[in-house]
Amino acid sequence: MPRPFTELLDGSTQLLVRPYVLDLEELRRQRARRRALYLATLGVDVGPQNIHGVRVAAR
Repeated sequence: MPRPFTELLDGSTQLLVRPYVLDLEELRRQRARRRALYLATLGVDVGPQNIHGVRVAAR
């Protein structure tokens, strides 16, 4: 059984971050993923070059 929460949260100590707002680098990665998926539907293999942190060569 969880303990009841008795402390008040101080909102001034936390940064407010909107989870749906992405920084520029994340937008670039997302665009690249979407482009790769789109090209895969056309039969074009563009990546990824790294799978689980290991660089893979193109065939």
